Amino acid sequence: MTFTVALGIITFASLAGSFGWAMRGTKIGGEKGAMLPGALLGMIFARFSGSEIIRENFWVFSAVGALAMFYGGTETYGETLGFIVNKKPPENYAKGLQGVLLKGALWFGIFASFIGIAFNAMAGNVYKASDFIIFFSVLVPFRFLGILIFNHPLKPDEKKFPRFYFSKTRQEEWGGLLFILIALVVLMAWRRDMYSLMFAAAGAVSGSLGWALGINLFYLANFPLKSGRYFYGPLQKKGYIGGWKIMEFTLGAVGGLGTALYFCLSYGKLQDITAVIEKNGSLWNPYADPQGIAMWVSLVLILITSLQYPFQNAYNPGVKAGSKTDYIGKVFERLEQPFFSYIPLMFILMGSVRTAQLISFFVMFFVIVQKDFFERFIKHPGRWFWFIVLVGGGSAVLAGELLLPNSYSAWQTWLMYLVAYEFFELCWIAHENRRRAKEDKEAKISFFGRWRRMGEPLVHIYFAVQITALLIIGFFVFR
Repeated sequence: MTFTVALGIITFASLAGSFGWAMRGTKIGGEKGAMLPGALLGMIFARFSGSEIIRENFWVFSAVGALAMFYGGTETYGETLGFIVNKKPPENYAKGLQGVLLKGALWFGIFASFIGIAFNAMAGNVYKASDFIIFFSVLVPFRFLGILIFNHPLKPDEKKFPRFYFSKTRQEEWGGLLFILIALVVLMAWRRDMYSLMFAAAGAVSGSLGWALGINLFYLANFPLKSGRYFYGPLQKKGYIGGWKIMEFTLGAVGGLGTALYFCLSYGKLQDITAVIEKNGSLWNPYADPQGIAMWVSLVLILITSLQYPFQNAYNPGVKAGSKTDYIGKVFERLEQPFFSYIPLMFILMGSVRTAQLISFFVMFFVIVQKDFFERFIKHPGRWFWFIVLVGGGSAVLAGELLLPNSYSAWQTWLMYLVAYEFFELCWIAHENRRRAKEDKEAKISFFGRWRRMGEPLVHIYFAVQITALLIIGFFVFR
């Protein structure tokens, strides 16, 4: 790989990671929001893998990237950031920095581990099907054990906190992620998969450094310098600069840069892996599944998690808080982790391309439907219009997935990732703007003024710049 090509890949991945991570924080958040940056980076790694078979089956890596990034979304970090960004001087700079270094390493370390494992899994000469069956079977209790050991006890009223604690009152779960990463390291070491081990290290380092840099830039956006001037100039003074978004743009960019840098530096090793795939003539698939049973199982499990919306008080006011029905809704919400990620990811790593296709396009669109309809528009007048647009659109996407001879193309998938997320977010902003205007008829506030109150306009202007650049590059790369 030439220096020019490597520089292009690294720049492309940095831009995609920056957009994806900031969009996660803007639109969906949590585990499902984190899928977007993972999917974007997974597509890029597949496209530049050097293997025509992997390019043709890019879904595997966009889906693995999405589901691998899902894990870290369980982390709470608002209070961790607060130790640094809420006061001047910071309340506890050391604790805040230690927290983001650890959480960033776990989040991106797990993501990079699975990307590396996926390459070797598709070659079929490193891992066995039993490796993944055993790994994912013990994942839930193993994660719980990590939380129990590292994140308990937590009784703020009694001043009882875990020994290593990076919040004030919130229940942390990084111990579970730590145990998952340890399990991945053991699996990779057992199979002598040095490529994936080093990929994991690159992800951990880039996640840590990205968050450390991002939180410091966040702090600079919250307060003036000692001289009284502002680090970001007049825009910061007038309230147009949002430190939270600067942090997210930065973390995503550095995470994309670090993982892409390793991808390029280890390209020779990757070619050894892909040579096996090309020689075999297909991806590893130990259990032939011509009927797509794994895909159908994954689809049913993912749709089941949507039952949290009609059953849970947080989304359905008709359900009494604390009732049995409300409890059932919370159970469905807790099932998101195994049903959304663990089980489908196991199928994909064992060669189920159909499951990867389902995750890569339909599920990535379905999380928009869940957020914008079931958590937003359903509570407001005009919900039936948005039911048709969003739920109807999701149904059409699923029908296309099931009926198209070979799923959605790389260019269609890339286009959906970039346009759909921002388009529906702008629809929601416009809706909220009109609603607030009606509630505050006498206030002479311009459209731009209300938008400014709801969020930083520069964020969406920057999104537009990023989307334009990524669309132009993607047009030449993925078509």
